[in-house]
Amino acid sequence: MCALQNKELESTRGAVGGSGRGGGGVHQRLSWEVQHDDAASLGVGGKPVEVAGVRNGVEPAVASGAAAAAGAPGGKVARPSAAVRMRTDAERFAWSRDDYNEGVRTAQTWSFFLGLQVRRQFDEGKWAYPGGKIDAEEQSRRRRRTAAWVRENLLRLGPTFIKVGQLFSSRSDLLPKEWVEELGQLQDRVPAFSGERAVRTVEEGLGGPVSAYFASFDMEPVAAASLGQVHRATLRDGREVAVKVQRPGLKRLFDIDLKNLKILAERQQAKADADGENADFVGIYEECAAVLYREIDYILEGQTADRFRRNFAGDGDAGWVKVPRVHWAATGPTVLTMEYCPGVKISERAVLEAAGVDVKLLASRATESYLRQILRHGLFHADPHPGNLSVDPRTSQIIYYDFGMACEIAPDVRDRLLGVFYATYERDADMVVEQLIALGALVPTGDLTSVRRSIQYFIDRVGDAAERGQQTQQLPADADPEAKKAQAKAQESETLGAIGEDLFAIALDQPFRFPATFTFVVRAFTTLEGVGKGLDPDYDFGRVGSPYAQELLDLRPSDAVANGLDAFTSSASKLAEDAGQVPDRVRRVEDVLKRIERGDLRPRTRALEAERALRRASVFQGVTLDAVLAATCLNVSMFLSDHATSSLPTAFSLALALAASGKAAVGLQRVRRLDRFENKVKGG
Repeated sequence: MCALQNKELESTRGAVGGSGRGGGGVHQRLSWEVQHDDAASLGVGGKPVEVAGVRNGVEPAVASGAAAAAGAPGGKVARPSAAVRMRTDAERFAWSRDDYNEGVRTAQTWSFFLGLQVRRQFDEGKWAYPGGKIDAEEQSRRRRRTAAWVRENLLRLGPTFIKVGQLFSSRSDLLPKEWVEELGQLQDRVPAFSGERAVRTVEEGLGGPVSAYFASFDMEPVAAASLGQVHRATLRDGREVAVKVQRPGLKRLFDIDLKNLKILAERQQAKADADGENADFVGIYEECAAVLYREIDYILEGQTADRFRRNFAGDGDAGWVKVPRVHWAATGPTVLTMEYCPGVKISERAVLEAAGVDVKLLASRATESYLRQILRHGLFHADPHPGNLSVDPRTSQIIYYDFGMACEIAPDVRDRLLGVFYATYERDADMVVEQLIALGALVPTGDLTSVRRSIQYFIDRVGDAAERGQQTQQLPADADPEAKKAQAKAQESETLGAIGEDLFAIALDQPFRFPATFTFVVRAFTTLEGVGKGLDPDYDFGRVGSPYAQELLDLRPSDAVANGLDAFTSSASKLAEDAGQVPDRVRRVEDVLKRIERGDLRPRTRALEAERALRRASVFQGVTLDAVLAATCLNVSMFLSDHATSSLPTAFSLALALAASGKAAVGLQRVRRLDRFENKVKGG
C-alpha cells in the first residue's frame, strides 16, 4: 500500500489529515463498526453508522488539512480565531464547478502538454543555444524557468496535476534537479469550496444530517487544499474534532485527466521504444493513477492512522509520538473525522523554544520516529514535511497528521533491503546485485559485470572512508565555489579513470529502476534532515541512525549462529551431490570443447571500446547525411529562387536546409562530447 501525500495549505497549523477511496467500482453498503480501542469515539449513541459508499481497488489521498493552533505563553495552546477566514471562491476554477465541460478540460490539458513540449525543446536542444553548444549555467536557468511555469500551470489545472507534480517532486531519477526543486515547492494553494457544499458532502458521505453527528460544525474551513478541506466541529458528546471533507466531483475529474495522461504516456512509450530507450512511461502512469485513486479513500486513511497509533503504542518507549484518533462513527468514504490535536509546526524553532521545548532532542526524535517506522513497523509516513508534523508545546510530543500518503514495506522487501545493508557492510558486490534484482531495482541484462564492478568500487570507497572515520571528503558549504568545482572535477576524473568503461556500459543498458516506495523513503529522509538542521545546527543524521544500524548488525550474528548447523548440513549435502556429478560435468565440458572445435559454438565477448567507436561512427554518419541533405536543399532553394513562380517552395527548401544544418551541428557537438569522454576513460 502506498498512497501519495498532498501538500496542505498552511494558513493555520494542523490537526488532521486524510484520504479516501473514491468512486468507480462496485457499489456496496458499508457498515462501519467501532474499531479497536475507539469505543469512546462514537458520536451517535454508540451504534454503527451505515453509509452508502463506492469503493474501488486503488488508493489515493485528499488534502491534508490542519486545524491547529500556535503555542501560547505558559504552555497553553490557543484555539484558532474565528476571524481566520479563507477564500471560498473555488467555483471560479472551471475544474471545481459541478457543470464543467469535458471537452474544454481536455483542450486545456493538451494545450499544457504541447506548451511543455515546446519549452523542453528550447531547454534541451543544442540548436537553441549560441554556437550550438549548451552552456550548463544557461541551461539550468532555462530549466528552472520552465519548471516554475509548470508549477504554476499545475496549480491552474487543479487536483490531478497538483498531485502528479507532487509525486514527481521525488523522482530525481527521472527529472533534472531544477524540476525536482521547483516541484518540491508546489503548494496546494487553491480556494476552499463553500461551507454549504461541504455540508452536502458530509451528509451524503455519512448518510444523515450533520446534526445527527455533530453538536456544532464550523461552516468556515480552517485549511483547504486541492482534494479537500478541514472544518472544526464538536461531537454530540462535546469532544472537539477536525473533519476533513473531500472536494466534490474529484472522481469524475480524475477519470478525465487520467484518460488524457494515459494517451500521453502511451505516445511517449511508443517514441521511447522506437528510439531504443529503456523507459517505462506506461508503468509510471499506472503508478500515478493508483496513487491518485488511493488518495481519495478516507476509510483507508483512517485505518492507516489507527495502525500508526498502535505501532507506536506497541513500542512502549515512544510516548513522545502522538497520532490523532479516528472517530469512526462520523467517518465515511468522503468524510474523515479525527481527534482535534493542535500544535506548533515543527519548523517553528523560536516558538518551540519559547514554550520550553528541547529542540535538539526534538530534532533527534523526529528522525528516530521515522527510523522506527521503516525498520520496525514496516509502515511509514511518505511525506513528513513540516506541514504534517507538529509539536504539542505542553508535552513536547510529535504529532503526525495526514495519513493519506503512507507506504507499507512488505516483509520480503524488508528482508531484501536488510540483505543490501548487510552485503554493503561486508563489501559483497555480488550479493548487493542479487538483492537489488530481487527488489526490482535492478533489471538483469545480458552482462552485469560492469554493474558489479561499479558497485564494488563505490562500496569500497565508502567503506574506506568509514574506516578512516571520515563521512565524506567534501569541502564545507561556505567554501570557495571554484574550489568546489575543482574538487568535483578531480573526483569525476578519478571515477572515470577507475570505472569509466563500466559507467559507459551502464549508461547504455540502463539497468536500474527505482520503485516509488524507495523514492518516498529518500525524499522523507531528505526532508527530515532539513527539519533536523533547522532545529539543531549540529544535527547529524548518522549519529541518530547509528544505534539502529548497530541493532541490525547485532541481530545478524545471532541468526547466523541459529542457522549455522543447518548451513553446515546443507553445504555438506551439496558437496556430496556435486562430487557425484563430477563425471557428468566433465563430459559436458568435453562436449562444449568439441563443438567449439567444429565451429558450432562461438564465444561472444563484449568490447566496450568497440561499442563506443561504433556509437561515434553512427553519430558521425548521421552528421554526414544531415550535411548532404542541407547542401542538397540549399541548392534546390537557389534553383527555385531563379525559376519558380512562387516563393513558397523556395522558402520550404531553405527551411529544410537550415533544419538539416542545425541537426548536423548538434551531431558534431555530440561527436566532440564522445571524444572527450573517450579521452577521460583512457586517462588522456
